[in-house]
Amino acid sequence: MLYRPKSLIPPSIAEPTGRPLVKTLFYTSLLLSCVAAAIYMFTPLGYFLDLKTMDFLLNASTQEPDRQETITVEIDDATLQLYGQWPWPRYRLARLLDNITSSGAKAVAVNILFPEPDRTSPVHWQKSLQQDFGYTLDTSNIPATFLDHDAFLAETLKNGPYILGYELLFQKTANQQQGCLTPPIFNDSAAISASTDALTLHNANGILCNNGTLSKSGNATGFFNGTPDRDGIFRRLPLYLEYNDKVLPSFALQIFLKTKKLTETTLQNGLLGTRYILNGTIPIDREGNYLLGNFSTSPDDSISAKELLDGASTLQRLKDKVVFVGLTATGLSQYYRLPNGKTISMSDIHKLAYKSLAAKKQRIRGDLFWLAELPFGIFLTSLLSAGIAGFSTPWICTILFSTLGLLGAASIFTYKTFGLLLSPIFPASSLLLSFFFLITLKYRYNQKHSALEAGNALQLLDYSQKTLQSILNTIPDIIFRLDQNGKIIFISSAVSKYNSHSHQLLGKSIFDLVVPQDLDKAKFRLNERRTGSRATQDFEIRLQFTLEDQDQTTQTRYFSVSAAGLYDTSHSGPDKFIGTQGIVKDITKRKHIESQLLQAKKMEALGNLAAGIAHDLNNILSGLVTYPDIILADIPKDDPLHKKISIIKKSGEKAAVIVQDLLTLARRNIKHQDIIDLNTLLADYLDSAEHRQTQKKHSLTTIRTEYCPLEIIVSGSSVHLSKAIMNLINNAMEAMPSGGEIFISTSLKNIQESLNGYEEIPPGKYGCITIKDSGMGISDQDLTRIFEPFYTKKPSERKGTGLGMTIIWATIKDHKGYIDISSKIGEGAEFTVYLPITDQPLIVKVNQDSLEPSTKGETILIVDDMEEQLTIAGSILSQLGYSTMTAGSGNEALEMLNQSPVDLVILDMIMPNGMDGLETYEHILEKYPNQRAIISSGYSESDRVKRMQQLGAGGYVQKPYSIEALACAVRKELDR
Repeated sequence: MLYRPKSLIPPSIAEPTGRPLVKTLFYTSLLLSCVAAAIYMFTPLGYFLDLKTMDFLLNASTQEPDRQETITVEIDDATLQLYGQWPWPRYRLARLLDNITSSGAKAVAVNILFPEPDRTSPVHWQKSLQQDFGYTLDTSNIPATFLDHDAFLAETLKNGPYILGYELLFQKTANQQQGCLTPPIFNDSAAISASTDALTLHNANGILCNNGTLSKSGNATGFFNGTPDRDGIFRRLPLYLEYNDKVLPSFALQIFLKTKKLTETTLQNGLLGTRYILNGTIPIDREGNYLLGNFSTSPDDSISAKELLDGASTLQRLKDKVVFVGLTATGLSQYYRLPNGKTISMSDIHKLAYKSLAAKKQRIRGDLFWLAELPFGIFLTSLLSAGIAGFSTPWICTILFSTLGLLGAASIFTYKTFGLLLSPIFPASSLLLSFFFLITLKYRYNQKHSALEAGNALQLLDYSQKTLQSILNTIPDIIFRLDQNGKIIFISSAVSKYNSHSHQLLGKSIFDLVVPQDLDKAKFRLNERRTGSRATQDFEIRLQFTLEDQDQTTQTRYFSVSAAGLYDTSHSGPDKFIGTQGIVKDITKRKHIESQLLQAKKMEALGNLAAGIAHDLNNILSGLVTYPDIILADIPKDDPLHKKISIIKKSGEKAAVIVQDLLTLARRNIKHQDIIDLNTLLADYLDSAEHRQTQKKHSLTTIRTEYCPLEIIVSGSSVHLSKAIMNLINNAMEAMPSGGEIFISTSLKNIQESLNGYEEIPPGKYGCITIKDSGMGISDQDLTRIFEPFYTKKPSERKGTGLGMTIIWATIKDHKGYIDISSKIGEGAEFTVYLPITDQPLIVKVNQDSLEPSTKGETILIVDDMEEQLTIAGSILSQLGYSTMTAGSGNEALEMLNQSPVDLVILDMIMPNGMDGLETYEHILEKYPNQRAIISSGYSESDRVKRMQQLGAGGYVQKPYSIEALACAVRKELDR
């Protein structure tokens, strides 16, 4: 509701009270309370608000101090780096558990499931060798204890306070394992029957246990199951689930029972749908869920398994504690978000559940708490209706916000003192909804009452005019009215944002603001006197406004104009045209976005074209790059043909470089796998022979550098980024034909708000490279087209491919980066590249000698739809001593494999006339699951290549490939 100063309200429309108003407000408040109750009880909005209110209460309370009764032993990245990837041989896990129990831990919760037997056990080696090759492994020298790792681990589990887990399955399954189950958690059939009446537990259809050997260890077990709420936040963990008519305990509850030395639980019903277990101390809901608490953590809350396996220096930290053993290494653990915004692993959720169960104060939210919240909210709303009828609006606002504050404070106090989660959301929302509607209703009632009693039209008109003016002042679009000659007689205050005041424009022609290029069409459209559906709608035009600065410069922006003619119908005869009125909407930002979208579509189309051309050229260039290699290997270096053939090879390699530029333009050739320091990348290029050669051509140009003192770590391709830097520096040199200075600097920038430069740069942390020259500068017209393919302003004698700036743009975009440009004619140009920094550590690469390819008489099948590629690859591999077979399609390859197995398959990724490389490999794996394969393609790596490598394929060889590249890839895969 709009605020109305007392001085603007006519005396005749003072706020009256009376029985009709009181009754209307009271009954309306009841109706609104029912609407709010329906929204609260039956809509997703009510469910969402209830969850957020619960989060507020949980976070607003003082957290219970952490008594350091628990600790997590993490099998993390550092542990796996030292002891090998997961899964480990289970004797190693047994060794870890032995170290934990030797420390005097109270209980050890193993949050890892082992449904399959350990295939690294010698007994399994012996069985596999016997089945596959008929060879009997001599295990006589291996102690019996180490023959079966599962038995080794099971023996460890028997001798310690361990709690294991299992997974209940809720989809239909034939898996009906029973060995991992503990006895039902209630002690007799009567308790089970009572629990069935009081609880509605989720009923599982199946179960996934530890393998039989481990299940016989006799330790306590509980289910791992738990899922977040619909908004993705983890608040509840089930303590009970039902399977085969048995009520089973959760992993966290079983840990709690074991540490408290309890063997069974009881169930008690409380008031308002509350239920308690364990002598009425632990609250659960009807579905057996337990509400987690938010507890503080400390640096001593976890320890790496690596430290325990290295030595016993940290074992005393585990004494008399409940130890949780879980996987936290990258890719092995899923993380969940808590109400306080933190993310933790499922292992830590079980630990949090145990700590919550062991806490002195529990969180209680009964199923029927709403029976208290709804009547209380309706009661407050009724009191509000009486207050609105009897008090002025400022007093009502004061009372309302005081009540809302008291509601929140009372909810926090109730939770802190008694642990009761009484939600204030329904009373608060009911009050707010009723307030706005009842205030509006009262305003309407008073307005009507005043109009009927006073009849003072002049006062009401004055009030309406001021209200309209206040509304117009809040509208961001410009509203205007013109006389019959096109002069401005009214314009809203929204125009002031363009550094012009509305009163300065009154009396001026609207056409004085139109740019000269749009003047003719503006006069034609705005002089039309149409109304209704024939009026001017969404007419685009450019307007210019004078900026209030010392130079009195102007700015030009795009606007959308909708206007209609005004006519005087108060007299007899034809209507008289008296002017035009309409609304002007600023669409400059939209036009800019449309321009960017058009540019993106243009680049995408060119990229697709470039990709197709590059693929075909790569296949053609294979002959020009690979055949010279084969020929040069057969002739001595002093042969006259050696130099000529070398020239052919170098020409082919130069053509391959241009093809790589086309792939970069297609944005399909960036491999985000290197961790790069921008300082090192820039320094390496400036120290390269290629740069020194370029600088010789521009001897009058000097380069000054300033490096950031900190490392600037980004993720991407050092080759492509180095080429982008090279192109920017070369362009800067060419912009200064008479010489000058280029200043190059690196920096770290943390952008808090979006930066509007050449393009909009969103907030984030960026590593920046700035290249500034003192050359000729770039015009505004050229800046809009600078990154278009084949667009250049260089003289004809210095023109290149026309792809330099386009490749810079594509490279930066493939690295999720941005570019900003500032330039004026005659003052030089400044390019700043923004690349998002990464948290990954910088890896120092060590140079290694190239692998000398060697053959052991293996047979290789080459699959390619181009005969030239089959000939080239076959010649190379035959020359290296391999036996080769060739197939022109995927179907032909499958037929040849059925007749004769091979050691390795080389698959072309793109074969348009049949199955491509991925489809062929999938069919091969169906019959030969261990078949080795590598991939070759004229394209760069794609999602289908990565999918093929996930299935088991080895390396990737880019066409056109050299003898060394193909030989190393083949040897590496055969020896893998």
